Amino acid sequence: MLAQVFAILTFALCTLGFSISTQRDVKVLAGAPINSLNLTVVPDSPIEDSNITLYWGSGDAGTAPYILQIGTGGYYANLTWLYEYTNLTETNLTWNVNVTAGETLVFQLTDGTNTTTYSQNHLIQSANGTDLDDSTSSAVAQDQATVEDEDEDESFLGELLADIQAELDG
Repeated sequence: MLAQVFAILTFALCTLGFSISTQRDVKVLAGAPINSLNLTVVPDSPIEDSNITLYWGSGDAGTAPYILQIGTGGYYANLTWLYEYTNLTETNLTWNVNVTAGETLVFQLTDGTNTTTYSQNHLIQSANGTDLDDSTSSAVAQDQATVEDEDEDESFLGELLADIQAELDG
């Protein structure tokens, strides 16, 4: 009985792993470090040639002076640092988005104790309100479809594990 449950679970995990790995793009994205330093970008989807505000005063603001870096790409996707602001003593900064629509931004904040946090994957929107080029729009739509497929896979796995637990409980 337990061997059958193990076989079913192994099959489900292999199937789930296979379907996710074949549907994902090569992009690897990571979350911010786990610490109490917070960095917020407003608006979350910046518009080219407009201002955004970066806040790090909510919760634990860390210790001044701060260093703020702004770049394109992401930690695992062609990161290029464009700007660095050093010796900041305030807990916010307004920045003009002089980056082309379709690029993604990453923001990194380091406080005076060398605690670091970041926020990435901020897709720059077009200033004239038109859609991004077809290839970018297509890539965004494909990423959204992949996330929906992954949600379905996770739901399937959750149901399978619940069925196995019910079988084990008798």
